[in-house]
Amino acid sequence: MSGHSSVNASENYAGAEACIACHKAQGDAWLSSDHYQSMQPADENVVLGDFSGTKYTFGKRTSRFFEQDGEYFIETLNQQGKQQTYPVRYVFGYRPLQQYLLETEPGRLQAFDVAWDTRPGSEGGQRWYQLQDESVTDPEHPFFWTGYYQNWNSRCAACHTTDFEEQFNSETNQYHSTWTDVNVACESCHGPGQEHIQSITDKTYSSDNTGLKELGEKLVFHFSDGDPIARPQRSPQSPSLALDTCGACHSRRSELQEPSGTEPYHQRFQLEGLDEPLYFSDGQIREEVFVLGSFLQSKMAEAGVTCTNCHDPHTGKTLLPGAQVCGTCHAPTVFAAPEHTNGHEGADCLDCHMPERIYMGVDARRDHRFHRPSPKHPNSSAPCKTCHEDASEGWLTDALKAWPKRQGASPDTLGEWAALNQRLSALDVTAVNAASNLLNEDKLPSLEEAALVEKMVVIAPQRMLEKVSGMTDDDDPIIRQSAARAAASLPEASQYQLLLKLSQDPIRSVRAEVASTLLSLSPQWFSRAPQLTALLEEYQQLLRDSQDHPGANLGLAKIASLQQQIPVAIKHYELALQIDPQHIPSLLSYSDFLRSFGNEDKARRQLELALRYGSDMAAVQFSYGLQKIRDKAYQQALPHLTKAANSTEAIPRYAFVSAVALWQLNYRKDAITVLAEAHTRWPGNYDILVTRAKYAYQLRDVTALKTAVKALGEYYPNDATYKQLLGLLN
Repeated sequence: MSGHSSVNASENYAGAEACIACHKAQGDAWLSSDHYQSMQPADENVVLGDFSGTKYTFGKRTSRFFEQDGEYFIETLNQQGKQQTYPVRYVFGYRPLQQYLLETEPGRLQAFDVAWDTRPGSEGGQRWYQLQDESVTDPEHPFFWTGYYQNWNSRCAACHTTDFEEQFNSETNQYHSTWTDVNVACESCHGPGQEHIQSITDKTYSSDNTGLKELGEKLVFHFSDGDPIARPQRSPQSPSLALDTCGACHSRRSELQEPSGTEPYHQRFQLEGLDEPLYFSDGQIREEVFVLGSFLQSKMAEAGVTCTNCHDPHTGKTLLPGAQVCGTCHAPTVFAAPEHTNGHEGADCLDCHMPERIYMGVDARRDHRFHRPSPKHPNSSAPCKTCHEDASEGWLTDALKAWPKRQGASPDTLGEWAALNQRLSALDVTAVNAASNLLNEDKLPSLEEAALVEKMVVIAPQRMLEKVSGMTDDDDPIIRQSAARAAASLPEASQYQLLLKLSQDPIRSVRAEVASTLLSLSPQWFSRAPQLTALLEEYQQLLRDSQDHPGANLGLAKIASLQQQIPVAIKHYELALQIDPQHIPSLLSYSDFLRSFGNEDKARRQLELALRYGSDMAAVQFSYGLQKIRDKAYQQALPHLTKAANSTEAIPRYAFVSAVALWQLNYRKDAITVLAEAHTRWPGNYDILVTRAKYAYQLRDVTALKTAVKALGEYYPNDATYKQLLGLLN
């Protein structure tokens, strides 16, 4: 069977052919699925692109696609900016785009970023298509096709093959990856099959012990009289099919171990939170987040709905076409009625409750929150804009307010959460009270609760102490992970008490978050608290298993530095930057590390590289500005500190340091202006408020002083500095 060659198959895995020998109906269904087509060896049966010698020019690059002796090749620009010919080893997907995997060296596969648009010509397809803008055709761009971000072994393979083992050699920076099936096959979901086959051969098979992974149940939903929504007769049980099986690949997450199909999700992965730019501030998908984070926000997930209530597990297609599948649980007599659609004829559940976004230029993906558009947040009206393209925000808001509510419908919790999440993202201290009230209602999905808490604790750490402490006992690992992240903003005495408790958590994703937080706070705690030794060793092993990622090497470098293993730290910093020469966190951290040993010249070079590759990043501008201050080039420092302070990524510290620099260079009114603007942007920040008041006093600007003292008193009425300055005014 084409596409099922085994490469060093694991002894526990049988391969798809063995499964299909007994399960023909399921196998035939799978052969029509996207999972089957997720990856295939490149041959005439699967290659859809025009390899007749065609050329495609875009930006700085001209690529030629040709076939020779039954093999497929692409001649294109290499990392050195020279034309080079590469063999096409595999095709990657097939609709609406088919990518091609090129072997740049033995064992290393890269996803070429010019894809074949497989749509019919009438829909704009049947063409070569550049997946990103022309800037990526420059070999120096971080997303150039030969770089880390387009590497198949580290970034794609685990979810596009079965039984994948990376086998990366950090000494040689080479891969010797293996897998059982070249695509997403039976054992990707059902787990290793050899035990199952052996039990049948030995006639020891039983329904209580199938030898396969327990997938989690699919609840049956029933309608009851008077209720337009079908409900299950009992609560969902663990394990969760949506989380542990489908979610393993259909989620934006980081791996905590070599891919394994048998352990629960949170032992294998860390799920990304609802942060921008991955999500809009109302929780709607923005970047490619692969469904699970959206679905876990939904009322459906809460009710026990899982993927196979809507999708056939073997074809991947929905059980009924379009919105018909919605009608299996939501009575069309109510939800397709004019009262629900507000008279929109032909309204489609999917278009309003699962808005689409286009990825990779032509690929439409649906949001899986199944949310209700809300007048409380502008992003929530995105589905409406599909038809009402020219409508103003005001018109849409009024239209949504006037929309008839179904009797008994739940309050607009999502809209309230979205509005508060947006305000908290802007560090608006006035949103904390309302957000606290919403949290106290205890009605939010875990991801939404975590998103609020992690923003609130930055603004009001003392107030959030009790809430964050309580989160350490929550049943949901997502909440306990959030507590570990939030700890970074708590008072130091509380930080470590909380993190020490979570360091013993039974779930690997929580413990990994604790280790990461401790490394970013004060690595010395690992040596001061002997009970953290096991945590550090576990985290080191986790990072070693991911050494083909720059971030893992950065973590290992920090640990080696903590342990005074200086040559080891340098080795990991250098490997991180060999894998991705433009990895900004590694460049900034390596610069600090080198400076701590007096190597100012090399430290400065790391910052210069960071500025070259990440000039649009606030952290880079800030670090470079501080370097100029150390160089006593004060005037040269100002533009960089100003850019950092004005960036959308800025934090209060950037504005504070910028103001201090202006003051010291005698731009004193400018300094007060920066602090005043910072107060507007980050209301309630103590350093900004008190410095603004002190500077106004020193400048003898009575008007500015009154304004600054009043603002300080609004937030810190018992502060000694406030009382002192107030006394001077009186």
